[in-house]
This record gives sequence, C-alpha cells and structure tokens, in this order.
Amino acid sequence: MPVYDLEVNSVTKRFEGNVAVEDVSLKVEKGELFGLLGPNGAGKSTLTKMVSGMTNPTSGSIKIGGLTMQESPMKVKELLGVIPQDIVLYDYMNAYENLAFFGRLYGLSGKHLKERIGKLIEFTQLDHKAAKRRIVTYSGGMKRRVNIAAALLHEPQLILMDEPTAGLDPQNRLALWDIIRDLHQQGRTIVLTTHLMDEAEQLCRRVAIMDKGKIIALDHPHELIKKINLEHTITVIPEIVTEKTLDAIRKVPGVRNVQRLREEDEEAEKLVIIHDQPEVALPEIITAILSTGRRIRSIELSRVTLEDVFIAMTGRSLRQEEK
Repeated sequence: MPVYDLEVNSVTKRFEGNVAVEDVSLKVEKGELFGLLGPNGAGKSTLTKMVSGMTNPTSGSIKIGGLTMQESPMKVKELLGVIPQDIVLYDYMNAYENLAFFGRLYGLSGKHLKERIGKLIEFTQLDHKAAKRRIVTYSGGMKRRVNIAAALLHEPQLILMDEPTAGLDPQNRLALWDIIRDLHQQGRTIVLTTHLMDEAEQLCRRVAIMDKGKIIALDHPHELIKKINLEHTITVIPEIVTEKTLDAIRKVPGVRNVQRLREEDEEAEKLVIIHDQPEVALPEIITAILSTGRRIRSIELSRVTLEDVFIAMTGRSLRQEEK
C-alpha cells in the first residue's frame, strides 16, 4: 500500500461568491516530486495556501502525513516546509542572520542551528563570503537560494514550492532545478507549483494541470502527451496571417487546432497547428497557405510538450491565458 504525504479530498474554496478552487482531489505519495500546473489565476496558489494552512477550505479536507491542520497543527507544521513565490527575507540582514532568525522561529538553537545553517549554505550552493553580505545586495537567484534554505531548516518531509524559479535567468533556473532534484533524491516529498510546462516535464513524476479552479488532467507527463494522441506540432510563420489563411488551414483533414500567437519579442505572428500525423499533413498545409496568396517565412515540426496538452484540452495557449 502506498504511503501518502499529502491527501486533498474534494476541496473547494470560495471568496465572496467567486470559486477559486472547485472540488479538487489528489494524492501525493511519500518521496514523490509532484507538479501542479496551470496559468496564473488557475487556482494553484490558492490550493497551496490551503495545504500550508494559510487559509482554510470552504469545504473538503486536507491531510499531511495522515494528519489535518485542525487536529494537529504543530505536528503538521513540523512536517511541512513552504517556499513561497515572493522572497520572504530581511534585506538589512545577511544570509546567516536571516537563517538564524527563521531557525529560532522553528525552535532551533545553539550548535544544532549553526550546523543546519552551514549545511544549507553549502547545499544551496551559496558562497560563504557572499552569505555574509546583506540580502539587499543579492541577485534574484541568490535570494531564491536563501529562501529555499530558510524553508529547509527544520528538515521537513513535505516541501511546497510556489513558482520557485519565477523571474530567474536560464542559468539560475537550471541551478535551482539541480537543488530540487537533490531534495527529491534525499527522499523528500515535493509539490512544485509552476506555470512553466517544460519545468514540470523535466522534474516531475506526475503532474496535475489546473484550469479555472479545477484539475483537468492528472498523470505522468508522457502519459498525458500520449492520451491526446499527438507526436508533434507544426509551427508556421506566414508572411501575413489573415482569416483566409486560418480558414484554409482548418480545412486540411486532421487539423485539430490552430493557435495564432505573437511573442512580445517577436515581430511576426506564428501559427501553431496540432495534427495527428503532421508529417503527412505538412504538404497539404503548405499548399493551403500558398493558395491564399501568402508566402511562408518558416515552418518546423516540434516535439509535443505539456503546453500542447493544455492547448488540446482547453483550446487556448497558456501564454494567451496568462495575458
């Protein structure tokens, strides 16, 4: 029988008539790295706050290590480590001073606290010299590392990470991925909240995709991709995108969805086309676009990702939903 560190049973949260989370149920096994995905406003952070005890469900129940926050609040808090999206550190203190402060809040002191701080400075790959500087002088990546260290001082079994890599450059993001993997290898249970589909795909054994307060899919990333029966997407950048172009593409047999996207740093619009057999359909799609009198700047086949799963299930792009 599996042992669960987190059990969420039919949880709903309402705010003044608005439903933020609706009838959500999930179980996370001991030692599992579990991803909670979805656009901003999907209910991920609200669910995380309920699990951490910051707010109570309107209905339903949450168990951590088999215990509820209402029945055994102190024991649950001992089992739980929370790494919030916002940096919760004192700028006028250095890393050592911040960790000593938070350690005392957890009831740690003396030699044991000093040893824990030393180990976590090394584990999060902070430079000991830099750890003596005030937090106000730190980069975003360094602040994230201290934030993680603060949540690990009391050696929790279940760790909630709310968008831990938000706003980081690629190098710092990959470094934090290594820290997350190391925690997982130590046997910690991790619930990772993110809107970055590639992050979840790289790190998590199972993922739950949330949309509008509900879980719309829950499985291993590769199983979710297999369930929508896709292998690739086709990305096309025409000279100009018109409704006539879109209509021509939609008439190609087997086309499931066409998304019209424009990244902030890109001049041209691109079309993301989902098809069961893209290699077979590619010549027809090219012909359809050219028949509207528009040239094609570029075209490519891409591996299906969890982003494509989200598009197939909701008909919307995650980036569009965030905007």
